[in-house]
Amino acid sequence: MLVLLAAIGLTVPGASAQQGAGGPVPASAVQPDYDALFKEMYQRPTDLDISFKFAHQAVERGDYEAAIGALERMLFFNSDLPRVKLELGVLYFKLASYEIARGYLIDAIKGGNVPDDIRAQVMAYLAEIDRRLATYEYSVFLHAGMRYQTNANIGPNGLQVRALGQDAILDGRYGRKPDWSTFQTVAASYAYKLNLRGDAIETTFLGLNSRQMTLSQFNLGLVEVTLGHRVGLGQNASFKYYGIGDKVWLGDYSYFSALGGGLSARTTLGNLGLVEGYVETRHRRFSDSTYFPTAGDQTGDLLSAAILTDFRWGGVHLTTRAGYDGNKAIADYNNYKRYSIDVALPIEFVLPVFGAPRAFVFAPTAGFSQANYETPNFIVDPVIIRRDQEYRYGAIFDAQIVDNVGLRTQVTYTKIDSNLPNYRTNNLSASIGPTLRF
Repeated sequence: MLVLLAAIGLTVPGASAQQGAGGPVPASAVQPDYDALFKEMYQRPTDLDISFKFAHQAVERGDYEAAIGALERMLFFNSDLPRVKLELGVLYFKLASYEIARGYLIDAIKGGNVPDDIRAQVMAYLAEIDRRLATYEYSVFLHAGMRYQTNANIGPNGLQVRALGQDAILDGRYGRKPDWSTFQTVAASYAYKLNLRGDAIETTFLGLNSRQMTLSQFNLGLVEVTLGHRVGLGQNASFKYYGIGDKVWLGDYSYFSALGGGLSARTTLGNLGLVEGYVETRHRRFSDSTYFPTAGDQTGDLLSAAILTDFRWGGVHLTTRAGYDGNKAIADYNNYKRYSIDVALPIEFVLPVFGAPRAFVFAPTAGFSQANYETPNFIVDPVIIRRDQEYRYGAIFDAQIVDNVGLRTQVTYTKIDSNLPNYRTNNLSASIGPTLRF
């Protein structure tokens, strides 16, 4: 019978189960003997198989309270059923009764013969309960290392370009050049929870510092801060409105500053995973510099929108991003509309290394963007309107070294096909460096 209990379908290992409960299936999809099982369960209270069948159908109907009653009745007749206690803990978790859920989950692992899979699921749910009941939560990701690029200055593939509508030969100093760089990145988030419904004050921080070995005019610095209010819509959905501030340096000079705001919404789709969408707008003010004397022509407004997904089907993990960017600048030849799609297939596994299990993630990635500009750039060609297609292929390999310290290796190949030779580029980038998460 315990094997059958595992088929109730209440527990789903991994993060997707911790995000929330799936929606109930229509009552018409459940077997028509639900009422008969209910009567039989009371007529034969010691028959645990009948109680199991009723609990199974109650869950399918979305009647968690009825399922809880059936499972608790099973414990009345046999208290040594750790899987039943686990299922009860999960049901109370789905009803947001976290303290009751915690009690059942702890009871599920009190015995000395608890299966490893039950213990692992209980620990995951207990950690999630602690997270949800905490008055705040935060996360920090740090990554640093070395990067090599075959086209670090994003130079055109050839020296024959267009200038004032004519074929021209580009000065070799501005052609594609390889280079090494060092980099440091930090991504941090903090949420102060206002209640158990999901309302919170949230802030995020993103920082990047990249220093080129020879092409110092492409040294890059970036800081982005967001601050907003998340409004919970039950346990499985929420939306957030927030402000955005950006500052970017290029070639050790101020490149642009931006202020804006955004609106995002997220929800879980049963046990499938998470969907999140957002719309953001920024006013960006660019500054001319020694290396980029016409940067100010890009000053204007940027509208961005995207839908992100994080899905799991059994052992398959898929993440996607579909996005749109619309740019309006002082110089109309910098106006564009860009459509993008990116996908990744993270493959997670554990291997024994130096006598201890270590977590690994290998994630192949692919992406495509189409950018359509509004008007010709007379400096390049007064007739031809720029059209770019960008292809991205790569892979990320994360290896756990010890606890929250790891090593990340990333390889990305980017190719841009353009109707103007000035913008036809390709670049192979490879980086490696340690990571720290907490």
